[in-house]
Amino acid sequence: MRMAMKKKGLKVAASLLAVSMAFGTVGVAATANTTGPTSGKSSYSQDQKIVARVDAERAIEHVRYLSEEIGARPGGLAAEKESAEYIYNTLKSYGYDVEYQYFPVADQYIAEVAFADGTSWQMAAGPNGKVSDDAVKGEVIFVDGGSSLNDFPADTAGKIVVMPRAATTAGYRTQVNNAVEAGAAGVILQSLVGSRGNYGQTFNPSLDKKVDIPVFGAAFIQGEWLKEQLAEGPVELSLTAEQFSNLQSVNVIATKAPKGKSKDTKEVILGAHHDSVVGAPGANDNASGVGLMLELARVYKGYNTDKELKFIAFGSEERGLLGARHYVNQLSQEQKDKIEAVFVPDMVATSYEPAKNLYVMTPDGSRNMVTDSTTAAGARLGNSDILPGTFGSSDHVPFHQAGIPAALFIWMGVDSWSPLVYHIEKVYHTPQDTIEDNISPERMQSALDVIGSGLFDVVRKDVPALNK
Repeated sequence: MRMAMKKKGLKVAASLLAVSMAFGTVGVAATANTTGPTSGKSSYSQDQKIVARVDAERAIEHVRYLSEEIGARPGGLAAEKESAEYIYNTLKSYGYDVEYQYFPVADQYIAEVAFADGTSWQMAAGPNGKVSDDAVKGEVIFVDGGSSLNDFPADTAGKIVVMPRAATTAGYRTQVNNAVEAGAAGVILQSLVGSRGNYGQTFNPSLDKKVDIPVFGAAFIQGEWLKEQLAEGPVELSLTAEQFSNLQSVNVIATKAPKGKSKDTKEVILGAHHDSVVGAPGANDNASGVGLMLELARVYKGYNTDKELKFIAFGSEERGLLGARHYVNQLSQEQKDKIEAVFVPDMVATSYEPAKNLYVMTPDGSRNMVTDSTTAAGARLGNSDILPGTFGSSDHVPFHQAGIPAALFIWMGVDSWSPLVYHIEKVYHTPQDTIEDNISPERMQSALDVIGSGLFDVVRKDVPALNK
């Protein structure tokens, strides 16, 4: 999910939410729709064709491979290509026609922080800092401040300085310039906790001038871990940074042909981004969406569908929805007109307790085939976890802007006592977005049931007996 940010049968009334944020706008409808619109095609027995077969643990095995075997998957880098290859091979093994779709992306500045025991962390590097394969080694000191030269100890020279970053760009530039003047061998700026309690992610420090030392942007939790190690004794680090240029990111597209096809045959898409931010293994954001997509692809392969169905893993969502934008932009108007609905699961399995509802969100809060089919599926299944809402920051946006019905699925919570407080897990976009810290099998199962049933109701081959 690109942004600065369960129970079945539980009926939750959510207050109206409208929050303008740097990463998008969120709004939530006032009440759960426990009845939902009916499509005229669905029945409980039809839903069971999906519910009886989808398996959260199988979906989480995909999450495990992406987040643990591969790890952080920044758009355009080798790990994202490895992710694409895994998704390609999985879909191919199910019998789908699969293709890669490449597109260019901007340079990445990646930092590696290595410890004496051989472990290493990924951070983001400042382009105006030292970017070189030559390692800068030194002992770590923690400076709680940095806005004044007096904040730095007399023995700063040759040390690697870790500082909580100032709240503004101008402020942390002053911190870096003072560290350079104090003789620091390198600077690691610790990201801050957000206003809603979310832990800050890695970032590329934007410096106002070139400096001859590496300057890295660490996730908040990485700074905390460094402080814990310093409390136990001296810490030695080795810092390297690299600029990656001439990059290509990649979408993976699998197609399921309909039982019969004519010039009027419609198309439906289930798409989830497979990249993550720098330094984050991205278990929930968004290996969870990919895991859900792959599990539904496995199940759907055995059923006839009346519409062409595409499963798409989008690249570089975290860099500006680039994969989805590229996909939409290369379509002709005729191809756009054939797309009937786009389902976008993004962050669909968090274990964060306050994020207690699965939302189906459109950029403007409007209803469409995606919202109606899944809300109705939730009602039929007795699952009132799913609520409608407004959200404008994920891969559904480029489709919506092109006039194509699309919606996002995400777990979120809203405090009933305050319409301006919402909950998304505090560890998203951080090294703690792991299966252990941030994945719930129960919530994955709920998402599979509701999204899978709603999607199937849209694409399935109409069998009259199932409507009785």
